[in-house]
Amino acid sequence: MTTRLTLFKKILIITLLLSLLPLLASSLILFFNLESTSARLTSEIGGTADIQASESLQMRATQVAESIADFLRQCESDLIFLSSSQLDKSTVLNFYTSRRGEIWQRTGTASAPLEIREQVPIYRSIAMIDKTGREKLVIRDGNIVPDKFLGNVSDPAQTEFKTEEYFNRVLKQPGKIYVSHLTGYHVSKQEQLNGADEPENAFEGKSYQGVIRFAAALFDQTGAFNGAVVIALDHRHLMEFSQHIDPGNKFSTVFPSYKSGNYAFIFDDEGWIITHPKYWDIRGLDQNGKLVPPYSAKSSTDDINAGRIPFNLDQAGFIHPNYPLAAAAVRKQQSGFVDTTNVGGEKKIRAYAPIVYSSGDYGRYGVFGGVTIGFQLDRFQNAARKGSRLINQQLGEHRTRSGIILVITAILAGLSAWHLSRGITSPLLQLTEGAHKLAEGDIRTRVTVSSSDEIGELARTFNFMADELETRKRSLLTTLDELRGSRLDILAERNFKESVLESISSAIITFSPDGLLTSINGNGLNIFGGSTAIGMPYRTIFKEWGQINERINYLSEAKKGYGREPLTMNINGEITHYDVGIFPIGENAEMGLTVTMRNETEREKLREEMIRLDRLASLGKLSAGIAHEVRNPLTGISLLLDDLHDRPAFSADDKEMLSKALSEIERVERLISSLLSYSSPVRADFREGDLGRVLKDIILLMRRPAEIKGVELELVSGELPVFRFDPEKIKQALINIIKNALEALESGGALTITTRHQDDSVIITVHDNGPGINEEDLPLIFEPFFTRKGAGTGLGLSITQRIIEEHHGSITVESTSKAGTTFRIVLPAGLE
Repeated sequence: MTTRLTLFKKILIITLLLSLLPLLASSLILFFNLESTSARLTSEIGGTADIQASESLQMRATQVAESIADFLRQCESDLIFLSSSQLDKSTVLNFYTSRRGEIWQRTGTASAPLEIREQVPIYRSIAMIDKTGREKLVIRDGNIVPDKFLGNVSDPAQTEFKTEEYFNRVLKQPGKIYVSHLTGYHVSKQEQLNGADEPENAFEGKSYQGVIRFAAALFDQTGAFNGAVVIALDHRHLMEFSQHIDPGNKFSTVFPSYKSGNYAFIFDDEGWIITHPKYWDIRGLDQNGKLVPPYSAKSSTDDINAGRIPFNLDQAGFIHPNYPLAAAAVRKQQSGFVDTTNVGGEKKIRAYAPIVYSSGDYGRYGVFGGVTIGFQLDRFQNAARKGSRLINQQLGEHRTRSGIILVITAILAGLSAWHLSRGITSPLLQLTEGAHKLAEGDIRTRVTVSSSDEIGELARTFNFMADELETRKRSLLTTLDELRGSRLDILAERNFKESVLESISSAIITFSPDGLLTSINGNGLNIFGGSTAIGMPYRTIFKEWGQINERINYLSEAKKGYGREPLTMNINGEITHYDVGIFPIGENAEMGLTVTMRNETEREKLREEMIRLDRLASLGKLSAGIAHEVRNPLTGISLLLDDLHDRPAFSADDKEMLSKALSEIERVERLISSLLSYSSPVRADFREGDLGRVLKDIILLMRRPAEIKGVELELVSGELPVFRFDPEKIKQALINIIKNALEALESGGALTITTRHQDDSVIITVHDNGPGINEEDLPLIFEPFFTRKGAGTGLGLSITQRIIEEHHGSITVESTSKAGTTFRIVLPAGLE
């Protein structure tokens, strides 16, 4: 049961608060200021230390990453130098022995450790491979491999690590340098430790031996593929960049302490660790050449105990979520630092930086991988802890003194408050009892207080309030009954109107005489979006809807011309047709306007489809007439020219011109056949060909008509690959475009044909500086029979579009009155 807080207690509490609050407030303010200062100093000291350490680590990581990138580019330069050299045994062996780098490593035993620095060849092996994949010369570990041990590396099973694809990758892209990911057999935990408790104490364990292969194609004097040269970067030289980093007091070390958390490692662009004090964290293959799966939350207990758990940062989110975040940032070529926890449970700051490099397999993100350097957080917090302890000691002494003062003051104030509150609360008891009865529903209750002070005035006010409550209660009950009946009538009418409006397929929108939205049905919300709200002006709602705003404005002023009109809109690149009706509400729209909108797009599309089918039917009739009227004369002309060509009286040049004429007649006959089969086209004759030669033939054929028109015809041909296409159909398509351009350039001008190779496509651009195509005609120029010329069938560009689509390509057109017209054709160069 809750204890009631009486007036006596309230006065007592208020008196105590008035007495103690200033002292308590000043003590609390001082206390909280000290607490805040303590927390702020501790946070600032710790934060400053963390930031300084993090920025220092990030700077060092960036420097190491830049050094690694330079080293990889040097390896790439060595490969280019070797591929352009005379590749005999003496040259290759001299190259191998001249490329060396320093290795700083441990020797001896855990009880008698030693350190050595020695110059070791940078490349573990160099291989010369013929065009079939057969190894011709291999130098490995300083020795020339005997011929009987050489294999055919086009078969991955015959490569050093049984699954390598470097020769096949070079064969597929002979013009590019191939750079592999780290390849080597995985070293398990037991193999590295060999009985030691930690990696830094494992002097007699197994070392990781892996390579990163750089490969380039070789070409003979004709430029044909003639083999490959492969150099294998010794993984130990990559380890040199991270293995000796000690972010603690030593700055560098021959072998870092993994347990301390103060070490660095490198990971590749796929998230795999490729250098690390724990060799079993490095990506590697099993004895069958398969990649060992990464350590994850699903790794078995046997694999974890055996140390068959190479580390991939993208799969390490279960250890700490910042590992995959760091890998993702590096792939975006971003540097930074995060807080992480390693497998051993050590919390640390870890800075990372991308190794910017994009050759070979690393072109996907433009990075070789990343460098990360870690350092334990606890090392940075000593100064913050000392300051916090001193402030807490001073704060404790202040709390003790303040408590004694508050206790003494509270006792004195309590005695004074008790006497004061007792003298005030006694006259109020009668008023309190009357108020309780009134609260329980007895509105006829009145109180009598004889005093003439403020409490007496309060009693008279209370009695007046009771009279008013009794009167207003009766009035409210009557009003509630009336409102309940009106509400039911209004709800019934509103539900009926909403049901009718929602059942109509059109959008129905109403506006007040001021042009503000008063209602909109569900179809209207579907058209204008859920953000449309009651009270919005019609100019805002129809801002992007053509002439609707102007029409509503006119009707609002003219008070006539109501009715329906069609409206065509371009919404997200698609043409949409609407039937828009505007009608008045009330006489002369005195109550506003109603706007109805119905989507007529499907009906319009059906109408356009019927028109297109009619044109195709006409095309069949036209084709039959052309076949009858044109083919027979062409056959006679062809026979006559063929007879002239066989006569010896003509010179070689004349015969060549006759041959060109015969070839053009054959092309016209094929064009007629294409016209006949437009509705069911014949399969294109795809074969490998030289598009540049086809373009030169087109220029030769069209130069004379261009000169007659006063048009400068120019071909700007880029380097194009040999690819599969139908030369005759492409020639037909381009001639159609050029003829149209010549007809447009009535007063002369310039016509330029440009070609280039981009990605896996060949792009042909035909540009003229003529008057351009009318904007309203642009959507129709590829339609059959569409023409603005007095003569012509209107099939040229339609046939051209069909030919390009047969090649799985695309054709687009841009035209302005100032810049002329540009047709852009894109053909896939890899068409099978």
